[in-house]
Amino acid sequence: MMLKFAAVVGLVLWGGSAEAIKWDFDDGTRQGWSAKEDLVWGGTREFHQFPGEVEDGVWRIEVDPAVTKGSYAEPRVELISSTIGYDSGLFDHVRIRCRTVHHRPTIGNFALAWTSEHNAMPSGWDPAFAILLRDIVYTTEWQEVVVSLVGRDEKIWEGLLKDIRLSFALDLSEAESASDVVAWFEIDWIELTGVGELLQGELPPPPVEYLRLDEAGLFAPPLFYPIAPGIGNGHGFAGAQKGVLTDLDGDGDLDLFAVWDYTQTKKWGIKAGWLMGLNDGHGVLELRRIEEVAAAGTGEMTAFGGYLEILGADLTGDGQDEIVMLKSDPERTVTEVWSIGPDLQVEVLVQIEDRGITDVADWDGDGRVELFVEGSTALEVWDVEQGGWTSSEVAAAPNHVSYRIGDLTGDGLLDAVWIPIVGQANTWSVGTLGDEFQRNEVFEFEAWKPLLGVGDFDGDGQVDVLTEFTRDRFEGSKGLVWLSKSASGVESAVLYDDRLFRLSPVEMRDLNADGVEDWVFIGGDRASGFGVFVEWGGSVKPTQAGERHRLSGSATNVLSGDMDGDGDLDLVVLDPILGGVHVLKSSLAEQPTAVLTPAAARPALHRLGDSYPNPFNPAVVLPLDLATDAAGVSLTVYDVLGRRVQQVWDGPLEAGPHRFVWDGRDAAGKAVAAGVYIYQVEVDGRVEAKKTTKLP
Repeated sequence: MMLKFAAVVGLVLWGGSAEAIKWDFDDGTRQGWSAKEDLVWGGTREFHQFPGEVEDGVWRIEVDPAVTKGSYAEPRVELISSTIGYDSGLFDHVRIRCRTVHHRPTIGNFALAWTSEHNAMPSGWDPAFAILLRDIVYTTEWQEVVVSLVGRDEKIWEGLLKDIRLSFALDLSEAESASDVVAWFEIDWIELTGVGELLQGELPPPPVEYLRLDEAGLFAPPLFYPIAPGIGNGHGFAGAQKGVLTDLDGDGDLDLFAVWDYTQTKKWGIKAGWLMGLNDGHGVLELRRIEEVAAAGTGEMTAFGGYLEILGADLTGDGQDEIVMLKSDPERTVTEVWSIGPDLQVEVLVQIEDRGITDVADWDGDGRVELFVEGSTALEVWDVEQGGWTSSEVAAAPNHVSYRIGDLTGDGLLDAVWIPIVGQANTWSVGTLGDEFQRNEVFEFEAWKPLLGVGDFDGDGQVDVLTEFTRDRFEGSKGLVWLSKSASGVESAVLYDDRLFRLSPVEMRDLNADGVEDWVFIGGDRASGFGVFVEWGGSVKPTQAGERHRLSGSATNVLSGDMDGDGDLDLVVLDPILGGVHVLKSSLAEQPTAVLTPAAARPALHRLGDSYPNPFNPAVVLPLDLATDAAGVSLTVYDVLGRRVQQVWDGPLEAGPHRFVWDGRDAAGKAVAAGVYIYQVEVDGRVEAKKTTKLP
């Protein structure tokens, strides 16, 4: 078939030389630009960045759906600039120099969208907000795509320009095989040009403010373990917990119970259900059971319903946690309590109709927690007495629903937090549960605000709360604000403004054993990437003080629990795109580089263990057992050509098992390429080596 080049009005030949703003990537960075899957707005995939590197001034992006975990069969990529900040009236053309890395030209299309002072559509295939160019032939040689903005409606292209978005469908033909799909797309430069530079001269690219990630601290770098695509991606309201760490098989280790919702491709539809991942005792989770509830369109648990929220607690007093799950389909909402048997079989103990999960707490002082659920405005407690389930209403708040139950101020009394029903109230209410519900604190606002966390963060005996800075229709929750009550009213402290995207609920636990709750969540921005943010609680309000760990993929929830039995709280992050979990081990009671055990646990011989996970990305654990103290231990990573990549350890070590973490980077701090690597240990002259594989 003969390839044709056709375009609507707006694609023009460029003969000028003006350069108002040019991103040329010559400094080896993406200069604030990011790449994600095209035609995906909102939700997890909105922030799933495609892999790519800048080398010799060329931004090379991997677009193969088999690698990027794309939801389309054909490669689609959207490039998003960082904040531009200039008046859009200065520019009248957009130019891009690009090419595909492929064995043939491909037919696709191109679109330009933008966000400006008078255009609030951050993504757009709406013709009012984007110029569509169809039937473009993408060549394997460098080509320029030029878009004219001359004559555009002033209401659309005017005002302060926040960002521009360039969308490329790189192969809309039916590829004969997966190997025939475009795998790489390259950008040489991107320009905004126009008459503005005639008046002001050439404008420099706007500066990019990067968030600092990869800041070491209490937690080791994340290790990824594959489980199942879609893990933690169940449907439900923002902030719903999609996983819980609990002992499922009764062996004393924390396992994972999570929902999953997997869109294979647009062609194959959606699968949804739940899964169990069991712990090997060292914090490594492996899939043991997965149950599909129903595919989309069956009339049961469809893509528009599913499992919304889950938690785990011992509600029956048998020493084993039950699973509490809120689920919904188009005709029914129900909270169920499940018992998990030794063979991992599920028994439904009770179904609570038309009620959502609030929390668990010891209501009657018997040392066992009860389940609190909410109806339209009433709070109920469900208890087990002589093998039967009973319920009673304990409080009510008009136009509000219950959010959390617990001793929030350390006075020994249970407190309840109520949040408003959207559109019916703009207040949060906090009070003590007893014979009568006493409202102790009321937070009132001009408009509805979500509540992200609650507790006494600074130890003054008063309830503090977390909320978002702002919210975007497509990009969701942004920023983080601390609110507290004082004699003069509500005081606020902005911890992060709208430059930070928050992608998960805020998990609140005392992670460093100082007696004060800390906060952990998934956040970041498009220019810097995304990762785990840990904020330390204490007497001084945190101002971006803590540690951060960069993540690949796109995470939805972060859970905390002791995964390796050392008494410290570790972090487990659910990643539906990569289809697994990132585990961050705490080093609170450990040496920074190795874990030592008592002499009774010393091995009989020196032994270099098998790396895990294998294959890995981005980091891997290299185990080493020493039978005796060693004066000289060298652990080094080499590539398959024998070139040294990274010196992981060099020095003395005490006897016992040790775990070393290689972060997948070379001595210069640059991430190494996918492939096979050799890790070699030399202990007092004795050498041993093994292989490990890094994934793309």
